[in-house]
Amino acid sequence: MTQESLKIPQDTIELYVEMNEKDIHLLSSIIKGYDGIAHVRRDWVERGDLRLVKILVPPGFEEEVKRALEHAKNYMPVGKIQIGL
Repeated sequence: MTQESLKIPQDTIELYVEMNEKDIHLLSSIIKGYDGIAHVRRDWVERGDLRLVKILVPPGFEEEVKRALEHAKNYMPVGKIQIGL
């Protein structure tokens, strides 16, 4: 793979979700169960007291991803959800 093929499309939306680090694999599995509507990154962003995981969302799938996150709340604590930082 070339470096160019690894670039994230510019219209991709970065969604940030407050959650526990131990739950990232479960969240990734839940998102994959929605037929790949997004990609959960396994790196963290810290903003003050918040610890946020980044989810890359194709345009037009924001609401579907938010619904998937609401569903995930049945299985793990999910805090603040925001688009961009």
